[in-house]
Amino acid sequence: METTSLGVAVYLVLLFAPGLTSVLESIAYRFRAAGKAELVRAERERDGRKLSAREGRQERHG
Repeated sequence: METTSLGVAVYLVLLFAPGLTSVLESIAYRFRAAGKAELVRAERERDGRKLSAREGRQERHG
């Protein structure tokens, strides 16, 4: 009985591993992007440069 439960658990882990990997990679990408954006902001502050309207975040129209 325990081996059957263990086998089912291993099967489920292997079944969902590709999807889980994709989700984890997406989360990691978002963290890296946020970190890079923070570094860019810090550099601009250090240089005393302010964002103009063109350099700021583009708003979606429509």
